[in-house]
Amino acid sequence: MILDHYTDPTGSQTSYLIACPKTREAALINPVSGCVADYEHTLGARNLRLVQILTTRADSTNAQAIGQLGEGRAPLNVFPAAEAETHCAANGQPVSQTTDTSLAGRLISLGELRVAPSQAPSNSQDDTLYKVGDYTFTSQSLLIAAPPASESGTEHCATAGRLVDRHGEHRRVLNFRSSRENVAIEQLLLEDLHASLIENAFSPKETLVVRSYIELVEENDSAHPSAAELAEKTGGIDRSVIHVLVHSIRWKQIDAGRLPLVLAGQASKWLRDLKTEPEFTPHEKEFLCAYLRLVARNGNPPSGPEVAEELGSDRSIQWVRKRAFTIRRKQREFDQALLMLARSKPEIAPAPRRVPVAPRRNQFVVDHLPIA
Repeated sequence: MILDHYTDPTGSQTSYLIACPKTREAALINPVSGCVADYEHTLGARNLRLVQILTTRADSTNAQAIGQLGEGRAPLNVFPAAEAETHCAANGQPVSQTTDTSLAGRLISLGELRVAPSQAPSNSQDDTLYKVGDYTFTSQSLLIAAPPASESGTEHCATAGRLVDRHGEHRRVLNFRSSRENVAIEQLLLEDLHASLIENAFSPKETLVVRSYIELVEENDSAHPSAAELAEKTGGIDRSVIHVLVHSIRWKQIDAGRLPLVLAGQASKWLRDLKTEPEFTPHEKEFLCAYLRLVARNGNPPSGPEVAEELGSDRSIQWVRKRAFTIRRKQREFDQALLMLARSKPEIAPAPRRVPVAPRRNQFVVDHLPIA
C-alpha cells in the first residue's frame, strides 16, 4: 500500500492518502481544504488517480475539500453517504454516493486493496473507522496492528473525545505490535518511518530524505534504495550529504526505539537479529538468476565461466566469482547450504613423482653416454 499523511496549516488535523501500487487508484481519508494543493501534488507526482473519499465524521472542512477535489474529475465515490449528500448540496457537482449505510461485512475496493469500515466507539469524535491491513485510520490517531478494544489497553476519553494510552498521553500514532514475527522487515521500517513523520521527528531535510526513501521502497517492491537513488529523488542533494542525513535519521529512530533506515547493500547490526534469511544485492540477484537457470537446464551446478557466459559479455569471471563469494558468506551467516560452483575443467590427478635413484658403482648408465 502507498501511504502518505498531511497536516493542515493549523497543525490540528491529519489526513491520509492511500493507494494501490498496481492500479494507481487512490483514496483520501478526512481531506481538509488547507491541504488540497499538497494532495494534488502527490497525485500528480506519483501518477495516482483519485477515486474515493473516506471520512470518519461529518465535518464542514471535509465537505469544502471534497468540493475542491471534485473539480475537473470524474465523480468521486464518497463514504459515508451523508458526506456525499452534503457535497452535492454545497457544490452542485455530481458525486457517486454510497447508498448502503450498513457497515456489517462491508468492504470498499481500492484497486487490489480492501478497506474495511467499522463503527467507531460511541464516546469518540468519530462515526466511522477504516482498516486497511494492519492500519486503522481515525481522526485522532493512526493505529497499527490494533487488537480489539477490550484487549488494547486503550480507551476513548469521553470528555476530550480522543484516544489515550494507559498513561493518558495522546499520540498521533499508536503501534500495538508486540511481536515482529511473520512481518517483513521492510514493512516494519515503513511503519516506523511513517510514525516518525507524523510526529514531526525529523528536520526539513531529513523529512525530504525519509519521504523519498518511503516512496522508493513503495514503488520498487520493498527494495532498499541506494544513496545515489536518494540523491536523485531528492533533487540532486550530494551523496555525501545524503549519507550524513541518513546517519542522523538512523540514530533518531534508534533513540525512539524504532527500526533504523537502511541503504541498499548495507548490513545493519540493528536489523540482523530480525532477519531469518540473507538479503541479496541486485548484482547478487542477477548472478543467482543466471545460476538457477543453468541448474534447471543442466541439472548440475555450473562453473564460473558458464555463469559468465550465461550473463553475457558485461560480466567477467572475476565478477562472477566475487558474487559467489559474497553469497556464500551470507548463506554461512544464516546456516544455509552453501552455493557451489563446479570446476571449469575436470580435475586430473597428478602423475606420480619419479624419484631419481643414484646409480650403483660400476653401473653402466646409458643416459650419461655422450652421443657420437
